Amino acid sequence: MVQPPKTASLLDALTKDRLVELGRVFDVALTKKVTKEQQIATLLGTSALDFERALGFLRRDELRAACRAHGLTDEGRARQLLADRLRGARGEQRKTTGFVPVKRRPRFVPEPGDIVQVRHRQWLVEAVVPPPAPPEPGGIEHNTLVKLVCLDDDNQGRGLSVLWELELGARILQPESEGLGAVQRIDPPRFFAAYLHALKWHSVSATDRRLFQSPFRAGIKLMNHQLTPLMKALDLPRANLFIADDVGLGKTIEAGLVLSELLLRQRVETVLIVCPASIVLQWRDEMERRFGLHFEVYNRAFIARRRQERGFGVNPWTTHNRFIISYPLLRRPEYRDPLLAHIGDRLAKSLLILDEAHSAAPASNHEDAKYATDSRVTRVVRDVAPRFENRLFLSATPHNGHSNSFSTLLEILDPQRFTRGVPVEDASQLRPVMVRRLKSDLLALDVKEFPERQVLQIDLAHRDGVWTAQTERSDEQPRVLGEAESAHELELARLLGEYSSIAAPKRGRARLVFINLQKRLLSSVEAFHRTLTLHARNVSFDDAPVEPSPQGALALEEDDDEYGVDDEQADAIATDAIASASRELAPDARAKQLLEQMLRLAAQHRGSADAKALALLDWIRQNQCATARLGGANPDADGSWSDRRVIIFTEYGDTKRYLAQLLRNAIDGSQLADQRIMQFHGGMSDEQREHVQRAFNSPPELHPVRILVATDAAREGVNLQGHCADLFHYDIPWNPARMEQRNGRIDRTLQPEATVRCMYFFYPQRAEDPVLRKVVDKVEVIRRELGSLGEVVFERLGELLELGIDAKTAEAIDAADQLGLFGEVAKQELEAPSRQSETLAREIERAGEILNGSRELVEFDASLLRDAVDVGLELCGTPPLSELGGGVYQLPEMPDSWQPTLDALRPPRARDESFWDWRKRPPMPVVFTPPARINAQLSHLHLQHPLVRRLMSRFLSQGFSAHDLSRVTIVRNSHDSLVRVIAFGRLSLFGRGATRLHDTLISVAARWLDAGGAGHLAPFGEAADRKALEQLEQILRESPTLEGVSEAVQKKIAGRAADDFARLWKAIDAEADEERVRASQELEQRGIEEAAALKDILERQQRAIEAATRGQARQLTFGESEIERAQQRQLERDLEHMQQRLAQIGGELEREPEQLRTLYEVVLSRLEPVGMVYLWPTTRG
Repeated sequence: MVQPPKTASLLDALTKDRLVELGRVFDVALTKKVTKEQQIATLLGTSALDFERALGFLRRDELRAACRAHGLTDEGRARQLLADRLRGARGEQRKTTGFVPVKRRPRFVPEPGDIVQVRHRQWLVEAVVPPPAPPEPGGIEHNTLVKLVCLDDDNQGRGLSVLWELELGARILQPESEGLGAVQRIDPPRFFAAYLHALKWHSVSATDRRLFQSPFRAGIKLMNHQLTPLMKALDLPRANLFIADDVGLGKTIEAGLVLSELLLRQRVETVLIVCPASIVLQWRDEMERRFGLHFEVYNRAFIARRRQERGFGVNPWTTHNRFIISYPLLRRPEYRDPLLAHIGDRLAKSLLILDEAHSAAPASNHEDAKYATDSRVTRVVRDVAPRFENRLFLSATPHNGHSNSFSTLLEILDPQRFTRGVPVEDASQLRPVMVRRLKSDLLALDVKEFPERQVLQIDLAHRDGVWTAQTERSDEQPRVLGEAESAHELELARLLGEYSSIAAPKRGRARLVFINLQKRLLSSVEAFHRTLTLHARNVSFDDAPVEPSPQGALALEEDDDEYGVDDEQADAIATDAIASASRELAPDARAKQLLEQMLRLAAQHRGSADAKALALLDWIRQNQCATARLGGANPDADGSWSDRRVIIFTEYGDTKRYLAQLLRNAIDGSQLADQRIMQFHGGMSDEQREHVQRAFNSPPELHPVRILVATDAAREGVNLQGHCADLFHYDIPWNPARMEQRNGRIDRTLQPEATVRCMYFFYPQRAEDPVLRKVVDKVEVIRRELGSLGEVVFERLGELLELGIDAKTAEAIDAADQLGLFGEVAKQELEAPSRQSETLAREIERAGEILNGSRELVEFDASLLRDAVDVGLELCGTPPLSELGGGVYQLPEMPDSWQPTLDALRPPRARDESFWDWRKRPPMPVVFTPPARINAQLSHLHLQHPLVRRLMSRFLSQGFSAHDLSRVTIVRNSHDSLVRVIAFGRLSLFGRGATRLHDTLISVAARWLDAGGAGHLAPFGEAADRKALEQLEQILRESPTLEGVSEAVQKKIAGRAADDFARLWKAIDAEADEERVRASQELEQRGIEEAAALKDILERQQRAIEAATRGQARQLTFGESEIERAQQRQLERDLEHMQQRLAQIGGELEREPEQLRTLYEVVLSRLEPVGMVYLWPTTRG
């Protein structure tokens, strides 16, 4: 005899894995190593687990297994039906659950959890505040306050509070009882397909961390290695992630993918990006163009605009939820304090993106510093960052060699994993929160998305009155550059060497004068002449040192404004220092004689072309314009220009001006000569920088610029690779890191050329050049072998060069390429745990697998998006896109109301172009796949593009179906001879604050019989029903119109559709109930797992701090100098902070894991009708 069902017999239907999941729900630790009987026995010891709770945990297949085990039939797909059989076998009454509408007594005031319609939108009732008391006779009647959160896709999560009795048209809804309503017409299949795809593409789910959605909604070329940060961010309970990829690997794109995904999952609403001033506009444009996210740039102009619009008392930070601000402005209290007042102690659903995050790390001001000390930026960021719930840090150089600096930066990122002053000793600590790859790592894994870099040395030799040039290690013969009786740059170098040996002191600030003169001579005679003249003007005086001039003092003390440091301002600072230091010198007669010789020679040749300029002109003649020559273009040669572009970098503004003028004269008379050269320098406004960058990256046939002469203001954060693969270092910077940064302007992701050429000049006859060549060689070796650890070596090389180049420098540089103590610390803490090739390969492979799985679930395809756009345009009353060929399309004429949306498709506005003239320009052609080059004159339409969002919102907004679609279509089907119908519903699970935790379409297929009877509308009665679901996409593609479906058939189906959908609704409800249970349990398990992981992280941090505080104070001893006393004070502050952090962890262990778990708690399940498709065989009329 079969025993009635009991809790134990229900649990026996579960697998060991599922029993472990159930144990987590009741906080019972189970392991799969014991037997199933032991697991069940342990669970039965929990008083909270009874028959009903066990029954509610079982999914459909498990309920069927339980029915069979108790001799009951397992027929039916509804969980409720199966559960009621088991209850009935115990003699208990059935229970009604699920989404099937039930009779309710009418209510005029909603309750929490209800869905209501207010102001033509659907809302979730979060709270109801009844009137305080009944009104007095004849008094004012009080009303009910109802707090709402919007559920509509196009207004998701927005809050609203209303007085219920005063709201016109407000009513309580039961969406599941609405059905499809009366069907007046049949929709064309392509219209229904666009509607269905829009719903699928905008579905989200937090149940599965192995599901990507943002890559399909971005205007980017998908590359697996750029998905690793997104994969790691989704694995984290809070997205505290450090993206430490190499220069040029696409950190901005990676951060954008993470940001977009968090926005889609409603884990983030407020975003602040902090970055260097030079790349503020680049961040704004990348977020807008690639991810469809509008950011406001927070600066003086924005504040003035907001105050003009909304009044002087407005806090500008409250007027938008996505901002970009530069580091210099964030440091200023007048910009920062209103931000802190707005966000408070902790802002929910917020994200801070910190670009060049190493700027916030404590720094060492001395090469022998034992302990890094907090900078002003460190203190500011430490104050701001903890107020944001999620944090993304970006830096190619995250470690400066100081362990305490690195741990401080990591603590700002994630204070629950790291504590400043506590070294990172366990690789498992760092791996979850850091992504670290070099180009060499990816190339070794056969990632072919980056160009090959060639560093080419051009040898310049002067023999027999002739300058020649030859590329090192090439088979070419030396090229004659021009005649020159004397090599003035070589003679000046010889004279300066002798002058320095006589007049330069061994130490002190006066020595800086000679180092500065040497650096400027190695750049250009023009730069040397200016400094030499100033030195000569002051050196004859023997006065005491003077204070800097007011201009110089101001420049030294003033914060950089949003445009960065001006080249002229930097020169003024240097000039002040040289003038002051030169007055300390008292040169002898021979030194004065040498000084006079150098002055005459420099004045004579300051505007003349040196060998480097001659070599540049030679390259221009061979590769760009054959007519270029000194003194003006050759009238007998072809004056046209090729499409090739080149960047020329120099360290000094004087050299930049000299070089730009010389080249301008040399090409004078060639085609469009006055438009061929542009300049990039410090102090340019945002608009000027944007204009230069856009012009240089635009297609050569659209903009004539071919040469960009730039100072080091362009070495960071400026993308110049669009149509340029050639770069010259006119001088070699004495800070080697700058050379690598310059090369990174063209050697980066989205460089269309297979090879980039980075060239520099070498004088074999000049004493300093072998040293500089050694520096260049080391930069390349360090780049390949050490990655960001090279920053430690670069720093040491730069410090050596800043002492001046002499006979001992080469030997010192050879010794400096060793990592040393600080480098070994960085290697141990950063590189070892993050850059193991096997780990990198596994992560990239896993990201690719997740992308493939996500693509199948999301069902996104560029051709489907194009069809949906066409349908959206037709619904707006305009013609569809017209094809221009090659996958390029042209938009039709759009109504005037669409002009603001079309602004996103117009070419960039010229600097001197009025807004209204710009708006008259037609939109650019559009494509649905990423263009091959950046700044192509094409608009990439993706799901987040403003035009697509507006078109798709028509499908997603409430009321769409009533006005535009009947939500019923008939599709001709050549794959079957029987009529089948597929009905769709949409299941949504919401968390607190109407956060959408899970969204999916529920579909049910059944055979349709014209005469009704047995088998009519029986869901999944045949295998062919499931096959029809699998083939739906293909069938919709094959039959996009109603052609071939007679009017009689359409009329018949329209008349029966509402009743057919009502009959299938119970089957949709059953499938939705099973999906609800599955998704809710997965969400619950994720909340439990992440809460447990956070608890473990906090406990490990507690142990690490206790260990560190016992040993830290004894590890370092400091001297009596002011620098070392500052380091000691920093250590004492860090030790004090560790004790404070220990005290905080106890409270966080009680509070934080539980808060994390509740993020995944389902508070509302909603099932709503979507539509229905009839598959009509081609064999029927």
